[in-house]
Amino acid sequence: MRSIIAILLIFLSQTTEIAVSQNPVLGPQSTISLLTCGPGPEVYSYFGHCALRVTDPGLKIDRVYNYGTFDFNIPDFYTQFINGKLYYMLSVVRYQGFFPDYINEKRFIKELPLNITIEQKNTLFYLLEINNLPENRHYWYDFFTDNCATRLRDIVVKATDGKFLWPPQPAKHLTYRQLIMPYISLNTWARTGILLMLASGADKQSTQEGYMFLPDHLHRLFAQAKQADGTPLCKPEKIIFEPEYPKPIGTGLLHPYFVLSLLMVISWFIAFYKKISPTLMKSFFAFLFAVSGLLGLLFSYMWFFSGHLVCHANLNLAWAFPLNLLLAAAIWIPNATNVVKLYSKALIIIMLLFLITFPIWKQSIPVEAILFCFTLLPGLLGFSGLKIFGNSKTQNQTN
Repeated sequence: MRSIIAILLIFLSQTTEIAVSQNPVLGPQSTISLLTCGPGPEVYSYFGHCALRVTDPGLKIDRVYNYGTFDFNIPDFYTQFINGKLYYMLSVVRYQGFFPDYINEKRFIKELPLNITIEQKNTLFYLLEINNLPENRHYWYDFFTDNCATRLRDIVVKATDGKFLWPPQPAKHLTYRQLIMPYISLNTWARTGILLMLASGADKQSTQEGYMFLPDHLHRLFAQAKQADGTPLCKPEKIIFEPEYPKPIGTGLLHPYFVLSLLMVISWFIAFYKKISPTLMKSFFAFLFAVSGLLGLLFSYMWFFSGHLVCHANLNLAWAFPLNLLLAAAIWIPNATNVVKLYSKALIIIMLLFLITFPIWKQSIPVEAILFCFTLLPGLLGFSGLKIFGNSKTQNQTN
């Protein structure tokens, strides 16, 4: 059995060597460029995209090496995606087949030719072809540390032995959360969801090289980098496509800040106003408790069962707790009054500690989380049995 395995390994290694030896050699007219594409309409495309383009007129080569390809043939792709096991792959396509989709979606395309020697071009081309072998093209994707942009950074550094200098380090590094903010701000509800899902891992300061997980920063830093002799790493930028962007349409009354602020006002009004029927009051707060409980299930799943490390240890569980789902049901059960009171008091204490101490924690808490806390508090105070609302129906209805 061992002999058979050894023979197979020898055969595979020889096959790889043959494939590499057949790799064409780029000529003096060849170019290798960094392609950077603008943000797209879908959440996964908000941050833009990038790839490497290899051209050689003599060899009639015009290829794009793209590390941002989903492999839908992987079993249970969507389950793995949710669990943080993002199996991406390198794909190689003709340039003419690469750019039409970006133009149709009105996403800019910029090209930054690398100003490297023919030897370095061939080394880079060789490494790209090695990566494109079936046994090498797949990799486990991580949005912040190992994605379509960082793969390009690393392979260019490897091909040139890292013999170039990045621009001076900024006085203060941004966190990963701060870096992605400009890209998620136009879709305010997507922004809310992303910010609530990210835990303290997203609030670590990134290095300047770490900035290059975003295609825009990869493009900017490559354009500013210098080689050892002081010459630029890249030649002047070429604009392949520059669309006319429509003016952003504001969300107006549907903005999360407005919606949550309105819910907060309604919550306190219902808690204080004695003429609101107990059934309406229970229905309203049962809805809020259920929503917070569902969010808690999601945050817990992303912490304990997913591979998304930046979603682990999420402080938002202080208000979005899975057991809030049970509270939403228990307030309708007369015999559960004492349990409801006890749970409500415990959650009030936890939420107040959260509201008082969150500025000192490493995790940045979005405004939406604070608004949701103050929206839940009136219901919890009412069902806790505390003498906050005097003799109002909010306190008496649980008796």
